[in-house]
This record gives sequence, C-alpha cells and structure tokens, in this order.
Amino acid sequence: MDAEALASIPFFSALSPDARRAVAPYAERIRVEQGTQLTKEAKPGYLFFVIESGTATVLQDEREVRELDKGAFFGEIALLETSERTASVVAKTEMQLVVLTQSAFKHMVESDPVAARECEAAMRERWASPIS
Repeated sequence: MDAEALASIPFFSALSPDARRAVAPYAERIRVEQGTQLTKEAKPGYLFFVIESGTATVLQDEREVRELDKGAFFGEIALLETSERTASVVAKTEMQLVVLTQSAFKHMVESDPVAARECEAAMRERWASPIS
C-alpha cells in the first residue's frame, strides 16, 4: 500500500505523514469471505488488523462478546502484551482489511505516539470490559 491510501483509513489517518510513509510498504490490503476465522483465542498472534469494510464477530470462550466494523482494529493485545490471542475474531460478512505483521506494527507504535496512544487506549478498554 502507499501512504496516501493509508491516509484514507481512520486509524492510519491519525498518524504523522512520516509514520504513514514508514509503515505503508508493510501494510497489506486483504479481502476475506464471510466465516473466515481471523484470530483464534489462546493461539499465538502475529498480525494486526484494521477493518476497511465489513463486520467481524469477537468471541471469548465461544460466546459472542462484541462486533467490530469499519474503522475498528484488533490484534494489538497479542502483539503488545500477551503474545496469545485473547479472543477469536470471525468475519461476519465479507471484509476488506489492512494487515500489519508484528514487526511492522511494533515499529509503528514505537515510532509514532498517536499509534501508541490509540492501541494503549483500546487495550485498556478491552481489558476493563471484555464483554459488551
């Protein structure tokens, strides 16, 4: 992806132009079909996801706990805190996502304070109220 394309996505638009240029070569846009399992609870996590379109269901202990849609992101907890997924995420509809590898994600949050704040805030919220 290029930095301009990332600027059109809410999560990435908040980053500095330098941070977007740095992460753009590592960001991959993917499409997945309805029913695709994106993460599996208690399994190692290596990817960070930002939803461009579509809806995903978040499951903990096989129970639906929330839905995520356009603009939402997930996967940060395993990459920053636990190394294992704290929930399963399944595509409820066809989806388009932007995906970053663990190393690209860590570089982004270490080099851009906006990304770090966004991810830290999301983690605090998700740890505080895992079930909505």
